[in-house]
Amino acid sequence: MASLWYMVQVRAVVMARDDSSGGWLPVGGGGLSQVSVCRVRGARPEGGARQGHYVIHGERLRDQKTTLECTLRPGLVYNKVNPIFHHWSLGDCKFGLTFQSPAEADEFQKTPSVSSVLGTGDTSVNKTESPSSSSFYSSVERQKFFENLF
Repeated sequence: MASLWYMVQVRAVVMARDDSSGGWLPVGGGGLSQVSVCRVRGARPEGGARQGHYVIHGERLRDQKTTLECTLRPGLVYNKVNPIFHHWSLGDCKFGLTFQSPAEADEFQKTPSVSSVLGTGDTSVNKTESPSSSSFYSSVERQKFFENLF
């Protein structure tokens, strides 16, 4: 049985990228979700990843439907587009969060453990708020982080 350790919980609308239209659409018809970043211990995600992985999980408040389940892996690219909309990509998966306030977005992004997972520490690069801004793990930071997961 898996155990969860919640690093941060915020409320946001979960979005998915629709490449055919070039826009962002609310997942499952929209609605506010409880979005959490948590560390999962004692279970293996699909594909046989090692134990102790991190997941971004979203659950819509009105009906408890899962709106987001994204296992964090090396290669994640996180973008802070504006104070209340952030998105990330991991391979072909592209998700975003529309937060209720800049304070909740900051809480999500700047929680120390989350910022190390997402590569969104408080640096001058990450303070740039434009559609083209993106922050990558440096190869050394990514290596250290994923070595320390287990």
